[in-house]
Amino acid sequence: MENDMNSVEPSEFVARPFAQFDKGWFLLTGGDFSAKWNTMTVSWGFAGTMWGKPIVAVVVRPTRYTREFLDARAEFTLSAFPEKYRKALTVCGTKSGRDCDKMALTGLTPVASETVNPPTFREANLVMECRTLYRQPMTEASFIDRTPFEKWYSSADDLHIVYIAEVLAVRQVKV
Repeated sequence: MENDMNSVEPSEFVARPFAQFDKGWFLLTGGDFSAKWNTMTVSWGFAGTMWGKPIVAVVVRPTRYTREFLDARAEFTLSAFPEKYRKALTVCGTKSGRDCDKMALTGLTPVASETVNPPTFREANLVMECRTLYRQPMTEASFIDRTPFEKWYSSADDLHIVYIAEVLAVRQVKV
């Protein structure tokens, strides 16, 4: 990797998850590095403990190309980047891998992960390798407060799918 990374036990990992998801973003990557894969930018998710495991959850709209890779293989990576890669993350969040080569557009360098099949990126300063445990589409009827539904969704057909995954490995830049 471009950055000098340390492996960190998930139970010892220190992060600012609200800031990272909301302001820093992640690349969510699914598929198989040796075959076919896709990545997209995510800014909604959470981290914590569930079922006695370190957990991350991300949400993906059903129309996103990356969803096909997440559903085909129960693994993904989350990769965070220094601010200088903001433009690359913007491209990965606004362009579809169905229509273009995101790596050619961004200049990011995919590299093999240590424990899962989807790649991560040489330029990342934080990597989480994850195994999906649970997947569930959101439903309109489940919104107790309708405000988020009315603000973020044009129809019930556009609701996100929630992916809850065990964090198998964490690596971050040495500080």
